[in-house]
Amino acid sequence: MDSRLVGDFTVSEIGLGTMGLSLNNRPDEKDAINLICTALENGINFLDTADCYCMDSEIEHGHGERLVAKAIKEFKGDTSLVRVATKGGKRKPAHGIWPTNGKPDYLKSACEQSLKNLGVEIIDLYQLHAPDENVPLEESLGALVELKDEGKINNIGVSNFSVDQLNLALSVAPIVSVQNRLSPFDKSSLDMIEFCTMFGIALIAYSPLGGSDKAKRIGELAHEFQYVAGTHQATAQQVVLAWELNLSHIVIPIPTCRSTETLKSCIESTEIRLSTDEMMMLTNSLVSEDQ
Repeated sequence: MDSRLVGDFTVSEIGLGTMGLSLNNRPDEKDAINLICTALENGINFLDTADCYCMDSEIEHGHGERLVAKAIKEFKGDTSLVRVATKGGKRKPAHGIWPTNGKPDYLKSACEQSLKNLGVEIIDLYQLHAPDENVPLEESLGALVELKDEGKINNIGVSNFSVDQLNLALSVAPIVSVQNRLSPFDKSSLDMIEFCTMFGIALIAYSPLGGSDKAKRIGELAHEFQYVAGTHQATAQQVVLAWELNLSHIVIPIPTCRSTETLKSCIESTEIRLSTDEMMMLTNSLVSEDQ
């Protein structure tokens, strides 16, 4: 598996998103830890989580971070190159919309708790989970800059940002990554990829298959990906990940997997080599989110 850069560290070209290991219908803890360890055994050294990955923040806020920490501790191999990204600024209610909180004091306290959850003295990549419309972006990011200056985080990232917001963020903080949705169902991401490539910013692609429902129907919803899959003896899902990796050297898909079978299929996608014509056809075939 090839590698890519996120700030001052090198990571595997695909990472593991762990949200699905903490929300409803999640596997039991033993199976989740085994899946993370399997990812590490197979060359994935980039794990993404967030403090709000849980079923209810009032009961188990920080579940996802603690799960990742347990898995790394139980892994029998070398963990010196394992990199963990987490996020702060949102909470997960038992039901309803996830509220955003970008207040500096909240972000600082959230980071302190994340350090405890992960069992580390410094976080590899700490990301503002989303802009808070009630808090100036400069204030939210200013808190992360202070945390970096204090030696509590190595790198600053943002998530769910527009190009304009990212451009503003760069005037406030040394942003090394943006974590946004990228899939065959989201044409808007191409502008962000172009911007990030220009500035050497990593694009950490969450929901790279369009979410669990669409992921199962990619061949039906995006016929070109199914066609190319046939020529490579692969699945449409694998071709999607290969296409994303080939869009730019700054793209790092982080599929969420709930089974080792799905995980290994994602890893195999890194071996697919798409031609220039195939890339052009797939990119031109992007479908809208409402399909």
